[in-house]
Amino acid sequence: MEPSRTQLAVLNNVRWYQAMFKAHGLTNEADEMVWLSHEYPPPFHSNLVVLSPQASRTNIGTYVLKLETIPRPPGWSLKDSFARLDLSSCGFAQLFEAHWMWCDPLGPETRTTSANLDWAPIATGPELTEWENAWWGDARNESVSRVNRQFPDRLLASREHIFLAGRLAGKIVAGGIANCSPAVVGISNVFSAAAFAQETWNAIASRVCAAFPDTPLVGYERGASLQLAREAGFKPIGPLRVWYRTPATTCPSHAGHGDA
Repeated sequence: MEPSRTQLAVLNNVRWYQAMFKAHGLTNEADEMVWLSHEYPPPFHSNLVVLSPQASRTNIGTYVLKLETIPRPPGWSLKDSFARLDLSSCGFAQLFEAHWMWCDPLGPETRTTSANLDWAPIATGPELTEWENAWWGDARNESVSRVNRQFPDRLLASREHIFLAGRLAGKIVAGGIANCSPAVVGISNVFSAAAFAQETWNAIASRVCAAFPDTPLVGYERGASLQLAREAGFKPIGPLRVWYRTPATTCPSHAGHGDA
């Protein structure tokens, strides 16, 4: 059976996770049910991502117990990629709900040009450092204290992902990441100055479609960012939820309670 659009988006997201964890030297593994890492993840990344819409609360409880045996700082997060699991009785609190998105390929006649910003891919380590500094300056990233590099230079070695930068008078004020997986290209980590928010989404969608013609775009967003993406041609295709695991809690579903 061919994967659904949502499943393609989920697998694309995990492909980016794998690239990020490899770049940070962090081990990870995957099977048909989940992707997971035993190590402390980079900011804004989960330790466990559900890969199958058939995953039950009992299934996930097994992986939760496995992760709980590994020493790590207290607390970690889980991405329920299909928003089908109620994990509140398993010691999790819901952080947020978002929506997977899909954008059909934009042909030359529907692509937009950027009126104010000059766009180009990041090519060098110093450029990536500048890009990351701008990314950290986005209001959505201020909830986490900056300690180490989020995007190591080795990420530039792969052709599977592209860092795009929008400059105003030579200064990076907007950007995003495109990452390839079978059949789709994912868009993530989009940021911009408020004045260029819609222009940024339009420009990224257009430039990625030009770089990867005839390939749909996927990603996930919520709130105002979801609306910006919709204006750029994306359509919501399914919800996801991210849950936070509080320390030292037993999951009753693994002990025989009914599945969600």
